[in-house]
Amino acid sequence: MAPPIIKRFLISCNQNKALGLLIFGLIFGGSGVIALIQGQSQAEPPRIDYKATGQVSFSSPPPTFTSTGQQIQDLGRTIDLNRIFQSTRLQTQVKQQLKIEDKVLGELITKKLKITLPNQEEGAQQQSQQTQLVTLDYTETAPSSTDKDRFSTKQKTELVLAVFIKEIIEESRLINTSQLTDRTKALEERLTEVKRDLAAAEESFYRFISTKGSDLLAVQDGTLFSGITSSEQQQQQIQIALGEIDGELNSLIQRLGLNPSQAYSSSALSSDAQIASLRSSVFDLESQIKLLMKDLKPEHPRVKVLQKQLDVQEDLLVKRAKEVIGGQPGFTNPLPSQIRQDSNLDIARQDLANRLVALESQREGLLRQLQLARNSETELRQQYERFPDKQIQQTRLAQELEAQRALYQTILTNLTDAKSAETETVSSFAVAQIPVAQELVIPQGIAIPPLLILGAGFGLGLLSSLGAMFLLATLDDRLYSSQEIKGALDTRDVPLLGQIPYVVSFDLDGQETPILLDTDSGYLNFYEKLRSNIRRLATDSAKIILITSIDNEEGKSLTAYNLAIASALAGKRTLLLEGDLRSSSLCRILKIEPDAKAKERPLNYYADRGESIRLVPTIENLYILPSPGPTRQVPAVLESSEIGRLLEDVRGRFDFVVVDSPSLSKCNDALLLQPLTDGIVLVARPGISKGSMLNEIIDQFMEDELPLLGVVINDVERFVSVLSLADDRKEPTIEVESELLENPR
Repeated sequence: MAPPIIKRFLISCNQNKALGLLIFGLIFGGSGVIALIQGQSQAEPPRIDYKATGQVSFSSPPPTFTSTGQQIQDLGRTIDLNRIFQSTRLQTQVKQQLKIEDKVLGELITKKLKITLPNQEEGAQQQSQQTQLVTLDYTETAPSSTDKDRFSTKQKTELVLAVFIKEIIEESRLINTSQLTDRTKALEERLTEVKRDLAAAEESFYRFISTKGSDLLAVQDGTLFSGITSSEQQQQQIQIALGEIDGELNSLIQRLGLNPSQAYSSSALSSDAQIASLRSSVFDLESQIKLLMKDLKPEHPRVKVLQKQLDVQEDLLVKRAKEVIGGQPGFTNPLPSQIRQDSNLDIARQDLANRLVALESQREGLLRQLQLARNSETELRQQYERFPDKQIQQTRLAQELEAQRALYQTILTNLTDAKSAETETVSSFAVAQIPVAQELVIPQGIAIPPLLILGAGFGLGLLSSLGAMFLLATLDDRLYSSQEIKGALDTRDVPLLGQIPYVVSFDLDGQETPILLDTDSGYLNFYEKLRSNIRRLATDSAKIILITSIDNEEGKSLTAYNLAIASALAGKRTLLLEGDLRSSSLCRILKIEPDAKAKERPLNYYADRGESIRLVPTIENLYILPSPGPTRQVPAVLESSEIGRLLEDVRGRFDFVVVDSPSLSKCNDALLLQPLTDGIVLVARPGISKGSMLNEIIDQFMEDELPLLGVVINDVERFVSVLSLADDRKEPTIEVESELLENPR
């Protein structure tokens, strides 16, 4: 058996023979035209050329006393000569000296002038001599064979090359001068910026020293530490004094029963003469009113007069109290009785109250001193904590200042060096060899025999056409042999359920058909083997098997029909359910007429299972449920409850159910029916199935965990000899395209 690649190549040759003949014809015809032209041409006399050769060297510069001059010379040794030849000044000078036009100059530079740079080995050998040679060759063709014209051409060749060498040296000098000028200008611009940055750095440093220097000095000479210590000692002394005052205050408060504020108010009120007089008047009036109230009623005129006098005296008492202690906290509108009580202090208690008030004032003063001392200590400690940051900032500013000074000095030195190098700038090239012209004899084309050209064209055309067809064979994604399909299945561990040959059978009337209507057909063995493999790989309870394919024309309907026939002939009560509602039914092959009204009401058709399921008259145990298609809204029908109840019903009534569904490339009807079935059988066919689509569908089934039982390969061989079939029956070996294999279903 030939390898798969050879089969693909032969198939490609058969399919693309027109393209191969076209490629062969074009190449062979082209070689014929070339052979015809070559046969008519004659050998030309040799051509006389003059080649002038000159050399320039990357020579060492004269002694230099500046580093910039040395750098310019080193850069000049790396200049690309193509850049020099593109110089407008060089081209202008060459045109003026040679008196030529732009077009002639362009042809002269691109076609007649050749530059050979020193290779790395030569450069390494000559490194010690500090010299590298660049060879320039200029070739000019003599217009005639006379000695005078040849001599003129020779002189012209040497002159042209000499002009180029001269201008190359001058252009190199100008480039070096331009680089030095650009460097000097860049240094001057940079120097201005650095000078400005240096001034800013100096100003920042001196401003920091003037504002923060005293703080740094205080830390360094110990003044800050002594200030913190002194503040702590002062706080301790104040706290000791506060402790003594607090003890005396508590003693006085307990003895008087008054706080400092109350003591101040009572002392002030008790020492005021007017308040004492008013208190006496109020007391007398209250005594008189009390005596009268024993005999008189409150409405009596005399009682009312005394009451008015009492009110006036109390108002005067309140006003005087406000004048004496009106600014005391908490003193707003005191009652007369409260004023009389607070102003009733004797001399001894007044002395104690005054002492209490004085101690409270002294205590408040010490508290303020303590707070000031604490604030001073906090400020000194913060100043000490900020000392490292200030010291770091001072160091950073000093470093920035030194860096700017160093940068300024460096640029100033480089600028001085660059200006001094102006007198040292020369060309990086020197003449190593003046142009010398040599005569070259160039033989013209050699005549090639036409037969040799034709033979080469024939071979090249044949190879090209075969190569094109081989390339098309490798680019073709279709699987042309069962070995290629099995290889794709093995890489994904998908079982191969069976390999079915090309079926050629006949019905009882002698008509050719791919359906095994003849119960003695030898092809039944292949489908019986397929059925047994399905039962072996499926679960014990699996009854409903879904048959589908990736693309059209892979023979899924043929497989479904013949698998159902093989199951029925094996004694199993079998139902063939046509699940393709987008195409017409194929039940006429089994001598059954489809229901013409089924497509109008498909749900009613599936609901009435007694009418829709038909017995196949020619095959025992075989039933068929024809498709009502083509119908509209196929997904709605397939997802309806009628289809679900139908499949649940046939699961109990039949031993084996085969569902023929549309191909996956056509629609997703098979995936809608899959949840109602027990397993999927995928049908492939050499020459039709595509490897990428097969792998993609299998990967999708595995990812979605769909119950893929395996793959059936149809049409394994085009020519099948049925010699070893049952009863030694021999059927004719012919090649007939099956209607079901070519049917889009």
